[in-house]
Amino acid sequence: MLKSIVQEIIGTPRREPELPQSLEQFRDNKRVLIIFADAQDDRAVIQDEWLRNAHMRLIEEDVEVFIIAGGGAFSLFDDAWELDADDVRERLQGPPSGEFGLILIGRDGTVKLRSSEPRTAEEIFEALDSLPKATPW
Repeated sequence: MLKSIVQEIIGTPRREPELPQSLEQFRDNKRVLIIFADAQDDRAVIQDEWLRNAHMRLIEEDVEVFIIAGGGAFSLFDDAWELDADDVRERLQGPPSGEFGLILIGRDGTVKLRSSEPRTAEEIFEALDSLPKATPW
């Protein structure tokens, strides 16, 4: 009982979201940037433009970019991947449908950056630079 009272007073620690099964294919290989978008939200358009301008650097940094919108998941640069949009939103504790959000996942499968506002390419690359690089074989 004392433990539950202490947890109620200080709060429970925030649990790290579980990586969706469809993102497991990227673990240890690539970083993943998930953009939660809505057609009526200008923030998604701004984010899309910033990311398209940084396309080559994102490729160099091994970053796959996905847009979650309208119940679907779409790769920004390569259509070869399939994700379960609802599972991604739920397991990564993404924003409610219709709201903008950005989540950067490291190669280790943990969330490295979370934002409810668009982030410039420079801000994303700063977050990437703070992550460990892949080790060569």
